[in-house]
Amino acid sequence: MVDDPYKVLGVSRDASKDEIKRAYRAKAKEYHPDFHPDDPLAADKMNEINEAYDMLNNPEKYQSRTQGQQRNGGYR
Repeated sequence: MVDDPYKVLGVSRDASKDEIKRAYRAKAKEYHPDFHPDDPLAADKMNEINEAYDMLNNPEKYQSRTQGQQRNGGYR
């Protein structure tokens, strides 16, 4: 579970959709398991990157989860 999708993708909180997409593609290229077949953690890192990107592109899907985290001091 991703705590801060902005941190995972390495973008600022005011990043545009294009900046988020570029950061996602760069991270995906850097950590994709196909490029690192000997790294057992590559798939986990790729899943984290995918979830972070999905959280920023589909916030309504994660809305109930993020409201609970904001009340408890999670990411904003």
